[in-house]
Amino acid sequence: MTRRRDLAAYTVAGVAIVVFAILLSFALLRLAETEAEMRENEGDNMLWAISRAQSAALLLDSAVSRQASIPQVTADVERRYNVVLSRLTLLSDGPQRRYMQELGLDDEVEAAARLTQALEPQILDLAFGDFETAASIHDALAPLIEALGRAGNQSMVRQWEATGARSDRQRAAIGQVITSIVAIIALGIFLSFTLLRAMAERQQVRHFLSRERETAELYRGFVALVSHQFRTPLAVMDSAMQRVLRSGEAMSRAEIDQRAGQVRAEIRGLTTLLDATLDVVRLEAGQVTATPARCEIESLIEQAKARQLAETPDRTIGVSVGDEVPPSLTTDPVLAEQILANLISNAVKYSPETEPVSVSVSAENRQICFAVEDRGIGVPYEEQDKLFSRFFRASTAQGVPGTGVGLSTSHQLARFLGGELDFVSHSGIGSVFTLRLPDEWAGPLAVSDPERSPA
Repeated sequence: MTRRRDLAAYTVAGVAIVVFAILLSFALLRLAETEAEMRENEGDNMLWAISRAQSAALLLDSAVSRQASIPQVTADVERRYNVVLSRLTLLSDGPQRRYMQELGLDDEVEAAARLTQALEPQILDLAFGDFETAASIHDALAPLIEALGRAGNQSMVRQWEATGARSDRQRAAIGQVITSIVAIIALGIFLSFTLLRAMAERQQVRHFLSRERETAELYRGFVALVSHQFRTPLAVMDSAMQRVLRSGEAMSRAEIDQRAGQVRAEIRGLTTLLDATLDVVRLEAGQVTATPARCEIESLIEQAKARQLAETPDRTIGVSVGDEVPPSLTTDPVLAEQILANLISNAVKYSPETEPVSVSVSAENRQICFAVEDRGIGVPYEEQDKLFSRFFRASTAQGVPGTGVGLSTSHQLARFLGGELDFVSHSGIGSVFTLRLPDEWAGPLAVSDPERSPA
């Protein structure tokens, strides 16, 4: 569950970074487009008004000339005159007047406008051939046209300057926005990496804490092992030797042999316990080496069987080898025999003396499968995920001598040899432990902490 939460957190952080970068890139693109639109749409209403007034005055002057010089031509002089007056009225009112004042042309334009307004009688009386009136009107319009032209030129220069200043301000603002966005991106990346680093450190701390808990559990398990599995044999040996010392020469030879046999049996048990415990330490420290060789499969099983029969000669251990099984495989024979011997020993230990133990060998998918089956106490389902843990003993094994390290060691050795150890067990019915080894040596694998995957 914890790993799932961490993975989800990493995923969310990564997606957030990507989305953040996409949104910021889109913002930058939109800012660039806005700047281009602002440059394309620059304009000024006053320049437009001045240019329209000047154009109307030029058209009026042209119409007056045509009216006076071309017979039977109606140039609509009056209408054009009214247009000029309306344009001049627009320039002399409100913001337009203040703008003309800023240009320093308000007085000149107003004077020219007053002269133009005084032309109304002449405009209305203008007829063909009246060149004198036409000339008078032309002379009166000339200062207006010139004043509007100067106003237009100054307005254009002013507009260019304002446009340049405005563009500079806009570019400065856009530059500031871009700088801010880049800073935001950098900050977001920094915060994201900080978050990811914090999550990684938290995961590392959690891992260390988990290891510490495992170590503490192992320590408690080892203490319990030592307090029980070591103390009992030592007590038996102490009792036997005290009996010998107290009785002295009065003790018969048979009783002495019997007491000595007890001591030797307990010493063998302690030796086995120490060897199993040291095997675990050597495996995890990487001190176990493999020496692969071509070994006979039946010989491997018979050696493991013979080791068990030396301790329990009255037990029945059956062996069957499938026809498809090759005669030999390449592996470390010492380590493979150790695994098989431990599986056979457990099968004998945790099953009734009257029940046989069987070892069957089959071949599948370039693997040699050694199945050790018993009809013993089995392992409760709710405890099976802990069976390969160090110093673990099932609740059904209470009262049966054992250390809880044999299966853990066998499990790790199986992986070390490039194979696997799994099992099927039913409480009160029995268990089948299956050692799967490759038929050809592929090299030793790294030993990991014992974790059991459900069979």
